[in-house]
Amino acid sequence: MRKLCILAGIALLAAACTDEKSPAAPTTIAAPTPPLVPPPLPTNVPGVLVLSMPIDPGDSSNTAFGMVPFGEHGPDHALDGHAGWDIEYRPGGIVRAAAAGTIQEVSENPLTPGRFSVFIEHVVGTHYYRTIYTNLVNLPAGIAPDAVVFANQTIGTAGAFGTSGTSMIHFQLDDLEFHREGLSSPKAVSPEPFLSPVAKPLFDGLWSRGIFGSELVEPFATNPRELTFPASRTWTRAGGDGPAKIRFTRQNARAAEYNYELQAESGTVIESGTVAINLISRPYSLIALTAPTQVRLGLYDIVSNEMRLSLALPGAPRATDLTGASVYRTAR
Repeated sequence: MRKLCILAGIALLAAACTDEKSPAAPTTIAAPTPPLVPPPLPTNVPGVLVLSMPIDPGDSSNTAFGMVPFGEHGPDHALDGHAGWDIEYRPGGIVRAAAAGTIQEVSENPLTPGRFSVFIEHVVGTHYYRTIYTNLVNLPAGIAPDAVVFANQTIGTAGAFGTSGTSMIHFQLDDLEFHREGLSSPKAVSPEPFLSPVAKPLFDGLWSRGIFGSELVEPFATNPRELTFPASRTWTRAGGDGPAKIRFTRQNARAAEYNYELQAESGTVIESGTVAINLISRPYSLIALTAPTQVRLGLYDIVSNEMRLSLALPGAPRATDLTGASVYRTAR
């Protein structure tokens, strides 16, 4: 390739090279991710609960999924959105009370004997809350109705999750002054805005490793439960050489099946087709964009409002990592 190099200045103060095949525009470099505005508290009633995370830092795992967010629409809660967080634990991981309170109920799952749900009531002023922990095993002797528990007290061990070799619990917060008409668990609210300053960094670490099938359209730890389908989300390039915009549309609440559109900065559609994803590949999920005459292979990673995407040209092999990936952002 012919290069023209020009040296200027006696002291060799500057050097510049031009290439006949240089791109017309320089590669953009992504600025730091803009901070998300925390989701609002569900009510204005005085008395705000402060939550710890129900897991210790060393007890987390992401062998299967890491963490599934509030409001996510999946096969088990397709119609009204996930009413809490599913948190993956290492085998034998301890489950802790997220706040001080009084145990309302301890119930055994009739379909899986030995698995328990613990319901704890929390009163802040005149405001009543309830935290729920399901799929617990090995409950300590004192975990019984009417028992008083303190924040971070051990209330059990996380039960096994299928055959994955890991464990999990469902963690749910109910604001008893709040109600969503027509949904199961109508009192459920996202725990995210209630986290203490100490709990927030632990949550951020767990959340950054979460992988779940709906995140192309529902990427946040707190998503709207009242979502209708087809549901779409547009990601706009903030750095790198990928398409200016990518719009994903999920047609069915019960399956992570998507269509895509690659768009110019003006919003003009330049390519469209179907999406296939593979979440089992670690540390990054696989993606394939299939248009009528070509396929683009890629890797991606999403954490809330930012997606890193390495997308190959049609017919080229998939990247092996996200080095040099384009950065995309989306609004809450």
